[in-house]
Amino acid sequence: MKRHLNTSYRLVWNHITGTLVVASELARSRGKRAGVAVALSLAAVTSVPALAADKVVQAGETVNDGTLTNHDNQIVLGTANGMTISTGLEYGPDNEANTGGQWIQNGGIANNTTFTGGGLQRVNAGGSVSDTVISAGGGQSLQGQAVNTTLNGGEQWVHEGGIATGTVINEKGWQAIKSGAVATDTVVNTGAEGGPDAENGDTGQTVYGDAVRTTINKNGRQIVAAEGTANTTVVYAGGDQTVHGHALDTTLNGGYQYVHNGGTASGTVVNSDGWQIVKNGGVAGNTTVNQKGRLQVDAGGTATNVTLKQGGALVTSTAATVTGINRLGAFSVVEGKADNVVLENGGRLDVLTGHTATNTRVDDGGTLDVRNGGTATTVSMGNGGVLLADSGAAVSGTRSDGKAFSIGGGQADALMLEKGSSFTLNAGDTATDTTVNGGLFTARGGTLAGTTTLNNGAILTLSGKTVNNDTLTIREGDALLQGGSLTGNGSVEKSGSGTLTVSNTTLTQKAVNLNEGTLTLNDSTVTTDVIAQRGTALKLTGSTVLNGAIDPTNVTLASGATWNIPDNATVQSVVDDLSHAGQIHFTSTRTGKFVPATLKVKNLNGQNGTISLRVRPDMAQNNADRLVIDGGRATGKTILNLVNAGNSASGLATSGKGIQVVEAINGATTEEGAFIQGNKLQAGAFNYSLNRDSDESWYLRSENAYRAEVPLYASMLTQAMDYDRILAGSRSHQTGVSGENNSVRLSIQGGHLGHDNNGGIARGATPESSGSYGFVRLEGDLLRTEVAGMSVTAGVYGAAGHSSVDVKDDDGSRAGTVRDDAGSLGGYLNLIHNASGLWADIVAQGTRHSMKASSDNNDFRVRGWGWLGSLETGLPFSITDNLMLEPQLQYTWQGLSLDDGQDNASYVKFGHGSAQHVRAGFRLGSHHDMNFGKGTSSRDTLRGSAKHSVRELPVNWWVQPSVIRTFSSRGDMSMGTAAAGSNMTFSPSQNGTSLDLQAGLEARVRENITLGVQAGYVHSVSGSSAEGYNGQATLNVTF
Repeated sequence: MKRHLNTSYRLVWNHITGTLVVASELARSRGKRAGVAVALSLAAVTSVPALAADKVVQAGETVNDGTLTNHDNQIVLGTANGMTISTGLEYGPDNEANTGGQWIQNGGIANNTTFTGGGLQRVNAGGSVSDTVISAGGGQSLQGQAVNTTLNGGEQWVHEGGIATGTVINEKGWQAIKSGAVATDTVVNTGAEGGPDAENGDTGQTVYGDAVRTTINKNGRQIVAAEGTANTTVVYAGGDQTVHGHALDTTLNGGYQYVHNGGTASGTVVNSDGWQIVKNGGVAGNTTVNQKGRLQVDAGGTATNVTLKQGGALVTSTAATVTGINRLGAFSVVEGKADNVVLENGGRLDVLTGHTATNTRVDDGGTLDVRNGGTATTVSMGNGGVLLADSGAAVSGTRSDGKAFSIGGGQADALMLEKGSSFTLNAGDTATDTTVNGGLFTARGGTLAGTTTLNNGAILTLSGKTVNNDTLTIREGDALLQGGSLTGNGSVEKSGSGTLTVSNTTLTQKAVNLNEGTLTLNDSTVTTDVIAQRGTALKLTGSTVLNGAIDPTNVTLASGATWNIPDNATVQSVVDDLSHAGQIHFTSTRTGKFVPATLKVKNLNGQNGTISLRVRPDMAQNNADRLVIDGGRATGKTILNLVNAGNSASGLATSGKGIQVVEAINGATTEEGAFIQGNKLQAGAFNYSLNRDSDESWYLRSENAYRAEVPLYASMLTQAMDYDRILAGSRSHQTGVSGENNSVRLSIQGGHLGHDNNGGIARGATPESSGSYGFVRLEGDLLRTEVAGMSVTAGVYGAAGHSSVDVKDDDGSRAGTVRDDAGSLGGYLNLIHNASGLWADIVAQGTRHSMKASSDNNDFRVRGWGWLGSLETGLPFSITDNLMLEPQLQYTWQGLSLDDGQDNASYVKFGHGSAQHVRAGFRLGSHHDMNFGKGTSSRDTLRGSAKHSVRELPVNWWVQPSVIRTFSSRGDMSMGTAAAGSNMTFSPSQNGTSLDLQAGLEARVRENITLGVQAGYVHSVSGSSAEGYNGQATLNVTF
């Protein structure tokens, strides 16, 4: 389409064919190539079948209505009315296959023609058309005259000599006015759909020639090319004029005019909401800016002889050139110097680094931006005027209230920042008596001095550390303090009904005074006391941490927020209504005497929030922080976490109602589940639990049962002594297999060990327990001799073992587990009267114990030494040649000393433990000759030292029933300290009687090797004596 519309056509008589053919002249368009091409090709013409359907309207002839399709041509020399044209551009733009269409020749007239998609009208010089309607895909190429053309998506090209009058350009329509062409009274309704100053190019009006009295409506655009001229244009809101050439006497009634590099605009009138933009290299002269109009001159742009009426806006910088008059008289912006500029209603002046401005008036809606290094003097700020600056600029003048202000040398004094204003305080600089009325104050460090006031939506943004040693006050409306850190010995004062929000800030001040309205602390760390008036509100949201007292206000703690109440606060914390989903802690920096703190609340709505209270179970009075419900109600659920603030080793049994942690006064009530205990509190030997009393208050009381660690630790004495006794007794039955020579014996034993529940620790009995043990013992003879008719054998042994015992509390619940790793050394002396067989066995043993007691709340470790001495004797009697009865008697005395220690609730001290044991019983067994004799093995290498079969081995068996009596047992375990009432001593008794049955078998498998196995069971029949079962295997090698 563009090629055919960009081409002017004429018909030429071909003498050879006797017909008219088309000659075309290619016109200049949109930067495309220019030239003249003549297409007079006989072959080309005769090859187009459509020429056979040419219709000619002769001069003086009139044709009404009709349709052109299928490449037909209508050549109008007379008059054609009401035609519908659908041919000429079927193949789209720039396609040589296009033929057909309507041709208006010199003297020809076409009225009320309609062009649909693909339709083409060519109006040659001398031809005229009127009331033409061109739809999308259709086009008009004009060298004659066209009146009242409507482009409904179609295109009109006005070539040199052509005149288009009254054209209406609707959506997606396009009018191109070529050099030497004229368009008058055009109405443009399209072209700006791409946004302000967008170079759509294919829609709207493009002027290479002259456009006069053009009207540009919403979405309309006129592009004036470098060689084009637009005169007396009116641009309405939503429309714009783009000037690369010349624009004269344009009126902007809400529309925009863009004057580009090389373009000029003269006599432009900018009315309300209109906007003239002079870009770098553009020139505007004699512009008049009326009220609410706007003139913008970019850096490098020029506007001279400007008339800026009251209420008109000038937007520029000191890098532009602007001269004219305003309501103050002559003004100028020339070569980096601005003088007598008035800024209002969206006006703005940017004073760049190194540039200056003098006598600037900034009224409502105006903005003065003084960059770092820029200077503005004699500034007059009016109500609603906006100042943008930082402490690196130099600015001086008067505020809207007539008070002088200044910025310079790193010092800002008496600034007033209205809505939209912004001031940046650089690090190391100072701002004194700053008032922010809806503006933005940014402090990148530096110091706030005097009174800093935030009102009506003001924002104070901190980055880095800013110091305030005076007063930061909020008097009217809402304000935001965000980021960075505000420190110093100053205060924050909140007045008025609005909200001050402190967000993502570290705030450390002498005090925050909440006199009216709401203070919201969001994701901030605030270290100060909040002194409030009743009827105000304090909200802690996000991850806020408040370190300080509150008195008095309504407080909301969101989940994740923390309030730390110090005991050195200047006031007592008093809250009217507390909605609590966060954490509250009572904290202390004091040393020495415990001073409890108090939080007084009228109404508490618990939302699973926690309160941590410091408690001194080791004190009888003034022994806990306290939550006081004063005249209101405690509802919901609040978790009390209890912190032992005293000697963790010490705890007293409570008396009366117990330790008060929640006090209800003046008729206050607390719901049944208003408080729950969040953690176990243990001190000394006691557990403490939370209880609600009939007086609506809540107390901690020591439980009747001791804490689980009491029986657990007490059982350590018994467990270690049981192990020592079992280890020493494991050699009592080996005297019959000692052989004639010195021997070495290796024994392995394991078993079960425990004590029954005989009243528990509260009644002085050994705690109920059940566990296992095992050890490996190596024993060797050092001396074997005969003295005065007696056989004497002496030797030593060593052992390593482990025991693990589960201990129960007095109520049968699990208390924990004690594990003991033990290493032992011992010696023995065995005497046998050869004539009578009477024998005696003396044992001395020492053991090092390493013990660990584990409960749900503690891991307690201790070490100690155990010792033991034993004397055992027996006299064998032969019942038959192979059966022997041997009465036995054994006395054992043992002791134990464990180190003292401490768990997380108390000190643990062990007294010296000891016990005595007497065992009386007999041994019944075979008494075969254990001589190996001559070997009968059939293998040569073993003959003489091994038997042929198991049946030939010398074997003895035995059983040993006994009664064991334990007496004089001692052993104290105390928890707490020596302070009166805090120390509890427990003396679990091991005294009692048990029945013991052991049985074994011994076999000599070689001349010098004996194997033994043993099993036994011990049953307690009275007292707290041990019971259990055991098994042992022994290897005895003689040499």
